Amino acid sequence: MRRPRRSPASASGGEPPTPRWAAPQLLIAGFALVLAVTYALTGGVTRPAPPPSMGTGDTPTPVVVEVRFVVVDAQGLERPGFADVPLTGVDDASARLTAALGALREDLVASGVWPATVAAPAGFVIDLDRRRVAVVDMPVPPADLQVDVARELAVVRSVVATARGAVAADEVRVTVAGEERPSLWGKVALPRG
Repeated sequence: MRRPRRSPASASGGEPPTPRWAAPQLLIAGFALVLAVTYALTGGVTRPAPPPSMGTGDTPTPVVVEVRFVVVDAQGLERPGFADVPLTGVDDASARLTAALGALREDLVASGVWPATVAAPAGFVIDLDRRRVAVVDMPVPPADLQVDVARELAVVRSVVATARGAVAADEVRVTVAGEERPSLWGKVALPRG
C-alpha cells in the first residue's frame, strides 16, 4: 500500500510557511515607502501664502492690551497709571511704548501738565549689546507754546519714567522730530542716556 505524500508543513506538524512578500523586512520597507510617498504628497510641498486681500474689509482686529505709564509730579513723586489701549498692528515693545506714551499724554493733558496742542510722542525700542534702549520721539511743539519750567520738567521726568517702566528700558533717549535737541520745549535739558 502506498502512503500519501506529506506537504512540508504537515511533515513538521506546524503551520504552513509564510509567503515571501510577508517577511518582516519587506513589510517594514513597504510601510516606509508608503510613509515617504504620503509625506511627499502632503507635507513636503510648501504651499504659497494666500494673496493679500485688497479692499475686502479684512482689517486687523485690534487687540486690547494693558499698558503702564508713570506720572512724575513737580516734586519728583511718581504715580503709576494703567490704561487699556487697542493695538491694531504688531504687538511688540515699540507699539507698547507708543501706546503707553499716548496714555501718559492723555493723563497729563487732563491734569493740565501736558499742553493739549502738543501731540503724543512715538516710541521705539532697540536692543543693543544686551541693553534695551528706548527712544522717545517728541513732536515739534507749536511756536507759540508757553510752558513753565515745572510743567516741562514733569513731562520730561514722566516720559523717561514711562519708557523705563513700560518696556524695562536700560537707557532712554528723547528726541524732538527725530533730532537730538538741547531741551524739550526750551526750558528743560533732555537726559543723555
